[in-house]
Amino acid sequence: MTDFWNGIPDIPARLDAVRARMKLVVGSDRFPLAHAVERLIDANGKMLRPAFLIMAGRFGKRPKDLTDLAAAIELLHIATLIHDDVIDEADTRRGVPTLHALYGHKDAVLSGDWLFSRCFRLASESSSPQNARLLAALIGALCSEEIHQDLERFAWPVSQRNYLRKIAGKTAALFSLALRAGAVETKTSISNIATLTRAGYATGMAFQIMDDVLDYESSSGAMRKPVAKDVREGLCTLPLILAMRAAPTQIKPLLGSSKPGDDAIESIVALVRDSGALDGSRAIASHYTDRAMLEISRLPKGSARDDLHATVERLLLRKF
Repeated sequence: MTDFWNGIPDIPARLDAVRARMKLVVGSDRFPLAHAVERLIDANGKMLRPAFLIMAGRFGKRPKDLTDLAAAIELLHIATLIHDDVIDEADTRRGVPTLHALYGHKDAVLSGDWLFSRCFRLASESSSPQNARLLAALIGALCSEEIHQDLERFAWPVSQRNYLRKIAGKTAALFSLALRAGAVETKTSISNIATLTRAGYATGMAFQIMDDVLDYESSSGAMRKPVAKDVREGLCTLPLILAMRAAPTQIKPLLGSSKPGDDAIESIVALVRDSGALDGSRAIASHYTDRAMLEISRLPKGSARDDLHATVERLLLRKF
């Protein structure tokens, strides 16, 4: 278990239970790549989405064991990671080999599809019809945004609005659903459900922007993936967008219209770091964090609110 959750009572133990439930699901129905997926489950991810679902449940009027629904949310996330790795041709994920690197693209895609099916089944058995429908709708939105992103690879679009729309449809949507689902399942008040939903959206936006900042700023060892992974894959994230605005004549020739080489990527990373784009991106992430904090401040006082506040604040300061 990552030390990210140190100081947040009960969450590490609850996430251990979620992880155990996921492994039980993955090990069922004679799934042939169960061992490989279990290794990914155990690879020390922060498990933010199930944690947020559980934390939202603490605001409810009717306590409920959310382990199964939290497991469904994280199985959905892992399925999207497996598919993303195929699309991006990534060799590692969380410091371990990707499924397609071990078993090929076809079996990796089918594994992600199988996890989607188990996610839907688990959600339908453990949540309200409303949350099951929202989860199903989210899959469609995630796939749509992934296609949009893939069509723009190596095109280097410089629209900040387009970038924000894409991360809203992917990362922010899943964070928002996690907090909403936990609140709905425990009969939280309508006003608090709306507040948690908005807090989840803003948190997801800040999280993804910071993830994109760390892609240029952190070390390979800290991130457990190559530095500048996004630009290697032709993805134009917020730091690169802001850097191209600041130094267009220096950066655009290095990008070209095809995959940049290692020397070009090294120069691009240096220019992004020197352009002020990372500070600019961090400021936008801070704006979304402030929005999340404002929503959280509207929740009832107590340890549930304090723990959620501390978690969101920690996400902005993380190094991986």
